Amino acid sequence: MVETLSIAVIGAPGVGKTSIIRQFIYSDFSETYTPTQTRYVYRPSVILNGVMYDLKILDVPPISSFPSSPSQEWLDMRCRGVRSANAYILVYDICCVESFEYVKMIRQQIVDNRYVGSSSEVPILVVGSKRDLQRHRFTQRRAVSVLVKKTWKCGYVECSAKYNWHVLLLFKELLGIAVARGLRPNHTSIRLQGALQRNRCNVM
Repeated sequence: MVETLSIAVIGAPGVGKTSIIRQFIYSDFSETYTPTQTRYVYRPSVILNGVMYDLKILDVPPISSFPSSPSQEWLDMRCRGVRSANAYILVYDICCVESFEYVKMIRQQIVDNRYVGSSSEVPILVVGSKRDLQRHRFTQRRAVSVLVKKTWKCGYVECSAKYNWHVLLLFKELLGIAVARGLRPNHTSIRLQGALQRNRCNVM
């Protein structure tokens, strides 16, 4: 039986979330910036410890707030499937403090709307994108990492979609969090063998 995991990828305009997704699935990067106008769904598959998982990755356009109710999610096409996602990747640009403030807001809204009455926390991974531009970062990596890991209790990874640096790692990290929180509790170690495209399998 194939497990299915829905992942919503959320971030402010221009942070590079689509580039991260496309690098992960297609090993592709474009220098041309194309704003995400509508929700787009990617459906790659990954293998962990010999078990295949179908991923439903939601590339979510910039939203003013996390949908606070099923009706709000249904009325706004950009938010379809966001409330019911199994996990979240919140992307910010390490050179843009405003994009981090956006992630901070969305994370708190996820906590307020998803954790109430829930017996388990929804996995959240915060991702600092554009690591190749780290000379221009707005603050030290350690400061953000400590806040995210110690205070927010979320995972944290920095990556560069341009150079395909830590892109695979961030999905591996998120799946690790999901497994640890009950997606497949009998798996103690994780070996991600790559995204599978139609008629092709990329093996690490």
